[in-house]
Amino acid sequence: MPFSDIIGQEQAIKTLRDAIDQERLAHALLLVGPSGVGKLALAKAVAQYVNCLQPKDGDACGKCSNCIKIGKAIHPDVRYILPIISKTEGGKRYLTDDYFHLFREPFVTDPYFTFPQWQQALGGENKQLFISVHEIRELKRGIYLKAFEAPYKVVIVWNAEQIRTEGANAFLKLLEEPPDRTLILMTCSDPSQLLTTINSRCQRVQLRRLSTQEVSRYLREKREVEPSLADELAAISEGSIGNAVEFLSESSEAISDTYIEWLRAIYLGDYQKIQDQLEKVLKESKEFQKLFLEASVKKMRDSLLYHFEMPDLALATEKERQFQSKFSQLVDVNKVDRMADLMENARLHLAGNANPQMTLTTLSLRMHAVLRG
Repeated sequence: MPFSDIIGQEQAIKTLRDAIDQERLAHALLLVGPSGVGKLALAKAVAQYVNCLQPKDGDACGKCSNCIKIGKAIHPDVRYILPIISKTEGGKRYLTDDYFHLFREPFVTDPYFTFPQWQQALGGENKQLFISVHEIRELKRGIYLKAFEAPYKVVIVWNAEQIRTEGANAFLKLLEEPPDRTLILMTCSDPSQLLTTINSRCQRVQLRRLSTQEVSRYLREKREVEPSLADELAAISEGSIGNAVEFLSESSEAISDTYIEWLRAIYLGDYQKIQDQLEKVLKESKEFQKLFLEASVKKMRDSLLYHFEMPDLALATEKERQFQSKFSQLVDVNKVDRMADLMENARLHLAGNANPQMTLTTLSLRMHAVLRG
């Protein structure tokens, strides 16, 4: 995974490359940014660059033994710590290594492998994944051993905010006094969930949201999505490849159909029909529920384009166009803004672990009041 394969993130790459080339790279880095923008892919690229035997033009060669092994996620000196479903069987406590075979193949195939995909691979869509203190203790037992063959030992901690408090406290000592030529790379979407002491011991590298064009290009080139659908998914992805992939996997058409029928039921005030549509959303993962609301906000705001007779600016299927042309006659700027705000607030409540059934039902009733008010 050379830097050249990273989508966007030019400033973050320059910051890291300069620090490595000038031998002033901090021993602990916190790669921060929204989910799905390439934090894990960038961590892998850094691990490859610092250990490349023949770097050229500010990038890893991709051909030496270290590059090949790191690219395949089989290098003995590059270790991954992943959020997992904690369990104990027959006295054995499961750690990352016990699940790594489920992670390695899809991650090697696509470095933009998403957290919801990982949850699905573990069969834990409705279970909490976390990094335990036992994982950190096991890491500390092996980290002080001499590297097998690479210049640097690298530890990549994916979604570091999932470290439990006890594990985070155990991690502090390692951050304070790391072994020589050891690099710790932590990815994080919400650093406020990390201990302040961990934040202060890491050099932060900020990653940005990707442009619509960058997300669309990824979908077309890496996922072989047809251009029109790629553009549509990119437009509602909020600059996140992860969001776009989630929409793709759940079927954009299914989301669209549910949104249309949900709004019809809301307008009619038919509680049973509202619940029938919400059930389609509630049976999916929490991540999907949030993505559904993100897509709904975008589609709601698109209705203004129809309201002001600018439908060509909206990315929509033919079925959506037919619906939007009629729905736009029922709304104005004030109603659209109020309903979009209600959906966005509901998404934030879901992100804060609010009850999905109560949140979406309350949202539907409030939207009915706005529509018919």
